[in-house]
Amino acid sequence: SYRPISRLSAPGKLFERLVYWRLRDAVDERQLIPVEQFGFRSGHSSTLQLLRLKNTIQRNKRVSKSTAVVLLDIEKAFDNVWHNGLIHKLCRFGVPAHLVNILHNYLQQRTFRVVVSSTASGAATVPAGVP
Repeated sequence: SYRPISRLSAPGKLFERLVYWRLRDAVDERQLIPVEQFGFRSGHSSTLQLLRLKNTIQRNKRVSKSTAVVLLDIEKAFDNVWHNGLIHKLCRFGVPAHLVNILHNYLQQRTFRVVVSSTASGAATVPAGVP
């Protein structure tokens, strides 16, 4: 499975960026992402999380404690996001209605085409996934 190449206009890219910043601020204000999650958070990186894990293991080892680690990587997670489920959760978590409406409208009725050797397919709808 290949992710599509998205040819978005400059105003479209700017719009996505503005919505992202607003949504990120709303999520941060409400502390919707657990402190243990480092991916997709400002000022947090996978490298910092690995350093935190290393320090925890070393600290436990010094006091003869065991450390168990469970790692989860959901393959193609963003390709499988159910649009209606995402909108429902954003509402339930108190994300401002205007942001939820913008995202709902943006995800609604998205289409794609496949082009091979300058021959294009008909448009098909995108039922799941986020850009």
